[in-house]
Amino acid sequence: MASIDDNGNSKNNSEKKIDLEFILELLKKETQIPKIQGLSSDVYRKIAQLIKELSVQKYEDLELDVHNELIRLLILSTKSLIELRTHKLLENSYGKHLPYPSLSTDDYSKLTDEEKYIFEEERKVSQRKDLIVQSLINGNVNNLDSISRIIRSKMIIIRFLESTDQFMGVDMAKYGPFIKEDVAILPFENARSLIERKVAVEINDLRFHVKET
Repeated sequence: MASIDDNGNSKNNSEKKIDLEFILELLKKETQIPKIQGLSSDVYRKIAQLIKELSVQKYEDLELDVHNELIRLLILSTKSLIELRTHKLLENSYGKHLPYPSLSTDDYSKLTDEEKYIFEEERKVSQRKDLIVQSLINGNVNNLDSISRIIRSKMIIIRFLESTDQFMGVDMAKYGPFIKEDVAILPFENARSLIERKVAVEINDLRFHVKET
C-alpha cells in the first residue's frame, strides 16, 4: 500500500502495485484533505493497463461474475477519484477572484498529465467567455464577427454509424453519400446535427483514413 505524508500526498505510489485496494486508498485520502494529493504521473495509465489486461482474461460461471464485478469496481472507483479531484481542482483554482482558473506551482505539480489536460481546457472556456463579455461591454463588433467566422468555419472528424445520403453543408459544399464506418471531415454545424441524431460520432484520432468528399 502507498504511504501518505502529512500533507496527504502519496509517497512512491508509482512503485506500488496498482489494484482495487490501492485505488480505494487514494480515493479515501482524497476525501480527507482539502487540497489535491500528489499522484504519480502515470497512475491513470497504469489503471487503464490493468483494466485492459483484466478485460481480455477468460473466466466462466461464478468466476466470470466476480471478475466482471472487479472490473466494474475498478472503473467506478477511478471515475470517482477523477471526479473528486477535478471538483477540488476547479474549486481551488477559482478561489483567487480571477476571471479564469489559476493554480499555484505546488498545486499544479500534483496534477497528472490527464488532469492538466482538463485544467487547460477549463482555462480556454473561461478565457473565451471573458473575451465575449469584454467584446460586448466594449461594443467590439469586429471581435464578435471574428468569433462567428471561426465557429462557422470549424471542421471536425466524425465516423458514421449508419449510411446517409449526400447533403449540402453550411459552407455550401456537397458531402457524401456516406456508408456505415466511413470517416469524414465535416463543418461543425453539420456534424453536430448528425451526432445529435446518433447518425455519427466525433473522433479525434487523425490516424483514421479520411474519406475524400
